[in-house]
Amino acid sequence: MTYGEALSFVNEYLRGDNSSPQVAPVHFKMATLDVALRCAPDELIVDWTGSETDVFRLLPPEDADTPPTKYIKNPTIPDPIDNDAELPIGKGLEMAIVFFICSYFTNKSSEKYESKAERVISIYTSNVLP
Repeated sequence: MTYGEALSFVNEYLRGDNSSPQVAPVHFKMATLDVALRCAPDELIVDWTGSETDVFRLLPPEDADTPPTKYIKNPTIPDPIDNDAELPIGKGLEMAIVFFICSYFTNKSSEKYESKAERVISIYTSNVLP
């Protein structure tokens, strides 16, 4: 999904509630980090060497006696937003970003949108093979 498509979804979901949300790059970053707090998106997982500066959170190693080998990086969000660029998260989690952004801007339904985002994440994590 592109940023432009995500913005269109946000505008449609908020029609009649907040018809002119001013979505900025920081909102996409916040929403992507909200998703990364709840799951480990494949597109944000990279190898850990110990010298990285873009660490959002370390992933636990499979063996408790070994140091971490993977981490979730902070997403790179273009500023200004390029409507044709792809979201920094893969298929299955894009709508979670849309719903989190809606939860930031809604005048009446923040919990509803956050719940929808968490449901999308739950479905994504239940379909990911170990």
